[in-house]
Amino acid sequence: MLLQEVNELIAYDEDLRMVPGDRERLIALIDPVRAQNPSDYATLRALGVGLLVLGEYGDAIGHLGRALDLADTSRRRIAASLNLADAYRYAGDAAGAETVCRAMLALAREEAPEMLSFALQHLGKALIDLGRREEAREVLEEALDLRVAEGDPELIASSRAVLRLLGTS
Repeated sequence: MLLQEVNELIAYDEDLRMVPGDRERLIALIDPVRAQNPSDYATLRALGVGLLVLGEYGDAIGHLGRALDLADTSRRRIAASLNLADAYRYAGDAAGAETVCRAMLALAREEAPEMLSFALQHLGKALIDLGRREEAREVLEEALDLRVAEGDPELIASSRAVLRLLGTS
């Protein structure tokens, strides 16, 4: 699956933003896919994430928006929207990211509780970028509590890392 291949090429910078772990390999993976002008949800989402990581925010937003248009479940809608929120945030539109994250948080609470911690985590990051540290801390602690209850060590570590970042920034 393309998204898995993209994810394997992602690293994180000191602000816990996604960056290319191997830029050349990521470009080699993404460029042929982009040239094919894909039209399915999974490929558009993966391509959007890859472009986001490469810093091509406009193209990432376009592809993620097309993926969102094709999302046929709440889970897919939330996933693509949270990726889109990252693209907005990385491009400097933290307020736009917050709006998307809040809408997806409401959708997760209503229809996809398995996505709730992801929506909270993304909202927390947007709030950090907006300078609303206490609100971010509350949201991120809720995400961590959910992740601890779910027992996924990677997700727990991710939430703890963002909380550490919040404590030091």
